[in-house]
Amino acid sequence: MQNTFKPGRRGRKPAVLGQPVVDPAAWRAEEFKDSLDFVYDLSESEIGEILDAVGRVEKAGTALMDVRRQDFVMPRFSRIMEEVVKDEVLEGRGFIFLRGLPVEGRTILQNAIAQWGLATYIGKMLPQNKSGHLLEHVKNAGGDINSPTGRGYNSPNALGFHSDSADAFSLMCLRGGKSGGEHRLVSSVTVYNEMLKRRPDYAKELEFHFYRTRRGEIPAGEVNYHRQPVFSVTEGYFAARGASSTIKRAQQLPNVPKLTEAQKEAIAYYQELAGELSLFIDWQPGDVSFVMNHVALHARTAYEDWPEAERKRHLFRLWIDLEGARPVHPEIAEDMSGIKLPPGTVLKAPLEMTLVKSA
Repeated sequence: MQNTFKPGRRGRKPAVLGQPVVDPAAWRAEEFKDSLDFVYDLSESEIGEILDAVGRVEKAGTALMDVRRQDFVMPRFSRIMEEVVKDEVLEGRGFIFLRGLPVEGRTILQNAIAQWGLATYIGKMLPQNKSGHLLEHVKNAGGDINSPTGRGYNSPNALGFHSDSADAFSLMCLRGGKSGGEHRLVSSVTVYNEMLKRRPDYAKELEFHFYRTRRGEIPAGEVNYHRQPVFSVTEGYFAARGASSTIKRAQQLPNVPKLTEAQKEAIAYYQELAGELSLFIDWQPGDVSFVMNHVALHARTAYEDWPEAERKRHLFRLWIDLEGARPVHPEIAEDMSGIKLPPGTVLKAPLEMTLVKSA
């Protein structure tokens, strides 16, 4: 297969709030109307290198969460991961998809090693819940995003445009569902620039340091919220956070001030504009994405699953620390180390999802 991937434009200017942001991550969905330039199609030899690296890790018996970059060396594709994939995340569009990796007929462990090994070239894995899971399963485990402590990954609910508590994330598709579950991406830089054109008053409202729920996943004695601006600039670098369920659910917490009408309108417009400008991603089994949260928002439509357990929608998710590669606002940086764990929590990389206990 001939690879049709084309890097995004380069060239960034120091950002200033209230002015259009010039950043390579300011892409528009219509750029991909007739092409999939953001998809890197793996060649047979590259797939072979990845699978060989998986085989070496498996043969060595190294625990998944202990796999390091030096354990996942690929003769030629290591350079592609460093000079193409990571560079595109940091200095290009802010996202890239690898396509063509076989997952059918391979074990959960083998597929997890493949994604994890590739991700070691991007950064360090972070905990995604209070149980210390470094690998999480995006699968219906009986969760409900609308509950005060709900999480989107373990529910079939629709998810509004948001960003995760990490610099970057990676998803790997094992299987799609029966219907729905469309993955959507949008450049938050483009959303900001468009909002400045149409409703600069709303853009200004979203500079407010909003209260966000920590979903109950906090050490004892800490408050169940934190504060962050949606739009911010740090050392000339623009960053955006989502404005969806974490802000909405924080309104149920005691001592959190109620949103003003202007803030509610700005949040609703942010979601509306993100949807208008977003790109729909047609997942294929074996796809592995890498996305920087500071310049992209993601969402998902609700989905219906197959009744058979072996056919249910299933993706892997990793949260990735870029280890200071991009400056961000201090209040955002505080939330970029994954879920803050209770003392004594042992990190894990479970190969099965954890069912949500009913209340």
